[in-house]
Amino acid sequence: MIRPTEMLSAKTLADPRSRQARADLATFASDERMVQLCNLKAMDQIRRWRADFQPERVVPYATAEEKISGTTIAADGAAFRSRKNWYSLKFNCQLARDGESVIGFEFLVGDPVAREKWDEFGLPAVH
Repeated sequence: MIRPTEMLSAKTLADPRSRQARADLATFASDERMVQLCNLKAMDQIRRWRADFQPERVVPYATAEEKISGTTIAADGAAFRSRKNWYSLKFNCQLARDGESVIGFEFLVGDPVAREKWDEFGLPAVH
């Protein structure tokens, strides 16, 4: 697992271009808001880890439901989309006690998801 030393999601959300994302997050129930913050964290960290990846979406439950325990989310069956392809992903995300910011994160990028599996896993095709 890759353990980033810098948490980037707060910086990303503070960017003026993220105004709509901030507004959307405020409308979500607590658990969904935490999941979305972790998804954002995953995209930021993958992008920083390898510049050839340009994550644009994360599905934390592609091959297995994510597990939420308090302020910890474990997504062993996640996937992310980058450059018109889906890749398997595993991450563990620790949020602050108020559930409003990520304080710990680790991830592991896996193999590309076979195109014929996209529908089965609920991964939208790129148009």
